Amino acid sequence: MHAPRKKLVKVVTFMVIISVILILAPRPGDKAYALEINARSVVLMDYESGRVIYSQEPNIKVPPASVTKLMTMLVIVESVESGRANWDDPVRASRKAASMGGSEIYLREGEEMALADLTKAIAIVSANDACTAVAEYLYASTDLFVERMNERAQELGLRNTHFANEHGLPDPNHYSSAYDLALIARELLKHPKILEWTSTWIAYLRDGKFLLRNTNDLIQQYRGADGLKTGHTEEAGYCLCATAMIDGLRFISVIMGTESNETRVEESTKLLNYGFRNFAQAAVAKQGEKLGTIRVRRGSPQNVPVGTSEDFKVLVERGKERFIETKLLPLPDAQIKLPVKKGQQIGTVVVMSGNEEVGRTEAVALQDVKQANFIVRFFRWLADVVRGWFGKKSA
Repeated sequence: MHAPRKKLVKVVTFMVIISVILILAPRPGDKAYALEINARSVVLMDYESGRVIYSQEPNIKVPPASVTKLMTMLVIVESVESGRANWDDPVRASRKAASMGGSEIYLREGEEMALADLTKAIAIVSANDACTAVAEYLYASTDLFVERMNERAQELGLRNTHFANEHGLPDPNHYSSAYDLALIARELLKHPKILEWTSTWIAYLRDGKFLLRNTNDLIQQYRGADGLKTGHTEEAGYCLCATAMIDGLRFISVIMGTESNETRVEESTKLLNYGFRNFAQAAVAKQGEKLGTIRVRRGSPQNVPVGTSEDFKVLVERGKERFIETKLLPLPDAQIKLPVKKGQQIGTVVVMSGNEEVGRTEAVALQDVKQANFIVRFFRWLADVVRGWFGKKSA
């Protein structure tokens, strides 16, 4: 074989090898780029959309241990925001609260502490006695408080959760799932007050005489980590529902059933890294920005400009932010009641990345829409009939 031909064969062979490597190499977001988390049950959720971008056995029922306190804190903060209680309310510890074991702040029977301080103790050191004291204060008994926890679980659509107590100590009838716990965390994060405590490393009670040191080591070790809740019993293993926000993007990770505190921190780090390294937010619309028009059959105007009621972003694989497509789907005519007020939903914005739906939100009218008068509606009807007739004829 002549030297030039040999050289050509080598070049072609090299190019083929490189092409195969590039085709088969795992890329961010590809299924080939999957990771394995050393835990019994795992979920990684985008906070903004609630979209799950990674999971392992997300729906199996597991003992949640003190991750239970996500729901405990949700009931507390909603009680305050509804006016049922105030953060500075004094809460008196009962004999039952003072006798609680496990993680605690060693409440004495009859001791009074502000509701805010007790909630801080729940968030930072997972205090079981504080849970019981607050439950009794807000609902007169722990049974009624737990009943509210289960009602709230039903309202959130949780399918694999049932609470038997307010603190998470073992009980055969007390269980949840990684996915359900992520949903509770997402709801809790709507109340920024909680993050003030879950992101605190060191705090004090009783006029600075009692130290609180956060059980969540991740907030010291991971950029942007500011919560949320640890859990551990022999039955549950070491658990952690964590959250972190970097450059406006927030993820919720749930790790259930690891073998040690170090493992739950390491695996949570791997899970959050997967999210931040492989996904990004793509801006779809700014509040009030026109995205297009939707036809309101009996409206005046008939073609109504629509947008979103707030800034709208979606989560996509990194590198695909500019390649999203937006579709406007009108509501059925029967669901649009005239007159339409500015800001009222008349359709849905659906966002696609390739063949995958990556988000949707309400399409709202950007102006008021009146009902067209009879004459206008008649001529519109007549025009539709004529178009339909000619369409059939041409077909």
